[in-house]
Amino acid sequence: MTLTVALPVYNAMPYLPAAVESILGQTYGDFEFLIVDDDSTDGSTEYLRSLRDPRIKLTVQQNRGLGTALNELFRNSRTEYVARMDADDVCDPHRLEKQMRYLRDHADVVMLGTGIDFMVGNQFVNGFLPLTKHDEIRERLLRKRPGVGHPTIIVRRDAWEGVGGYHLARSGEDLDFCLRLCDFGRVTNIPEVLYHYRLRRESNTLKNPADRDRGYAFAVACARAREQGIPQPELKDFEAAWDERSAWTRVSEFVSGTGGYLYRLSIIHRAEGRPVASYACLLGAAICSPDVALSRISNRL
Repeated sequence: MTLTVALPVYNAMPYLPAAVESILGQTYGDFEFLIVDDDSTDGSTEYLRSLRDPRIKLTVQQNRGLGTALNELFRNSRTEYVARMDADDVCDPHRLEKQMRYLRDHADVVMLGTGIDFMVGNQFVNGFLPLTKHDEIRERLLRKRPGVGHPTIIVRRDAWEGVGGYHLARSGEDLDFCLRLCDFGRVTNIPEVLYHYRLRRESNTLKNPADRDRGYAFAVACARAREQGIPQPELKDFEAAWDERSAWTRVSEFVSGTGGYLYRLSIIHRAEGRPVASYACLLGAAICSPDVALSRISNRL
């Protein structure tokens, strides 16, 4: 056995069963399925305890944040590769088979992602095909944009060890981890949609943009420091400086963050059959973040 599927769970009902079934139904079946439940209160724990597949190993722990849960999953794995999965998303049945085949043929790759599309309820919305060149992926990540879809990745376990695992417990842990892996070895994506990413109004990405922006800014600051060969900032010092930002900087970052928020809302409205609201949000996103809007339009074309 060479693969572990790592699933962190926190209050993921009613979407959790579909996520679990999409893993158990993979055409590639030679894996262990490690699940950490971060003290859910919505019935997720009870559902997970009812599962009887021998590949599943469940741990229930106190809520300590996504980064901590992911480190626990990697630490408990004993395989060469570890695949990420989010508890409200769904995988294409061939996802693991195609990623593992690619990794067997490209031993220098330390992290491999895939293309994604979006789910809103039971509706699917076209997403985007990802970049495949390492330098372009890293550059996009440095611009705080998805050079690789974090929940789509399969990572070499020795690479996780090499970068010291996830350094952040909560917001920004994904970008920080992916940037560290870019500095450790070659990163790429399979340019095929093999992952269905669920968009919800109640998701943390939409609810807590300020926390996300601070975490992402810290991740980029650390990456730039490594690039320049200087000491990386301490989190507490960075957060203190973050709170002292000028009013102009705060407004600029708020407008940019609002653009991303409106872009996601436009996708939700489109899937819900509300074209006027979708176009209004898309226009707002373009006004707030014209560079992002243009690049996404170009990517689609």
